[in-house]
Amino acid sequence: MAKKDYYEVLGVTKEATQDDVKKAYRRLAKKWHPDLHKDDRAQAEKMFKELTEAYEVLSDAEKRAMYDRYGFVGDQTPPTYRTATTGRESGSVFNDFFGGQPMGDIFDMFFGSQGHATRVRPEDASVRMGEDLQITVQVALKDVMRGFDEEIEYERYTACESCKGNGSKDGNSFRTCSQCGGRGAIIQETRTLIGNISSSRTCPKCRGTGKVIEESCPVCKGNGRLAERKKIRIKIPAGAEDQMRLRIAGAGNAGIGGGGAGDLYVMIRVQPHRNIKRQGKDLYSEVGVSYLQAILGGTIEVETLEGSVSYKLDAGTQPNETIRLRGKGLPDLRSGLLGDHYVTVKVTIPKRLNKKERKLLEEIAALKNEPVEQEVG
Repeated sequence: MAKKDYYEVLGVTKEATQDDVKKAYRRLAKKWHPDLHKDDRAQAEKMFKELTEAYEVLSDAEKRAMYDRYGFVGDQTPPTYRTATTGRESGSVFNDFFGGQPMGDIFDMFFGSQGHATRVRPEDASVRMGEDLQITVQVALKDVMRGFDEEIEYERYTACESCKGNGSKDGNSFRTCSQCGGRGAIIQETRTLIGNISSSRTCPKCRGTGKVIEESCPVCKGNGRLAERKKIRIKIPAGAEDQMRLRIAGAGNAGIGGGGAGDLYVMIRVQPHRNIKRQGKDLYSEVGVSYLQAILGGTIEVETLEGSVSYKLDAGTQPNETIRLRGKGLPDLRSGLLGDHYVTVKVTIPKRLNKKERKLLEEIAALKNEPVEQEVG
């Protein structure tokens, strides 16, 4: 609930127009700005808040009508404001009135040279970092086992040595930009309630440098960079994973105007093996054995990434039983410890038997009292 007369705070009558309210607020806000009352800042802040609170109500037709009828408008809370020293956020009324500009700029509009906002020269937009590049390298799963060196070739931009990357003849053929007069920015002035506001934007002709090339470099045609095919050797680490990215610092495109070079990212695509699957550092595959090998045991050959290895199969091995080949997996990318290779045993049952094979099996079945179908004839 309001405890003061907003009309009295702003020094206007109840018949005051919206324009009268704005003019009064502008005049008093300038007078009571806390930055002008360093000896009694607390009182100035209090007055400034009261002025802003009053303006918030009287500048809004709906709130003003409610205030005139009831003497208050809801549960109002005076908005805060921004100063060059406190850095606090400004309230909605102050933002609306001054266009959301920082208080430092508003202060310059009130008290600065000829009512202009402070001009800040933009950064030199002609100096730019080079772009990052990415290429893809296909590697076989077996090569990831040990890691290896790979020579790659790609296209990139390199700095022109003739102009040192700035695009001008001999690197120093410049003249003052005619569009911005060497300031590097285009200044635009707008008339507002509180005076003339100056805004700036980077000059599109000189891109903020204040100068333009008078005579282009004949080697790079003013681009400052030249295309080249680059060859480098990179290290594919042992245990590299699919879609892993390697970063080679400074191997990307050269910068412009002396800017640093970008980086090169190498995407590793590990090609799948026809028989062996990968899960992290462990490998998985299958091996086929005959029913006699599964029953009696024996030495079998198992395919690994390092070639075929012999394995002694235990007698009575069951279908889908898993064999573990310790240390035959891939190295861990961080620790270097080797994973394992897990092999699932697939037992092959023949669909047809010759008479001698069948007779022998029937004899075995008879010894074990196994009910089996007897061949007729």
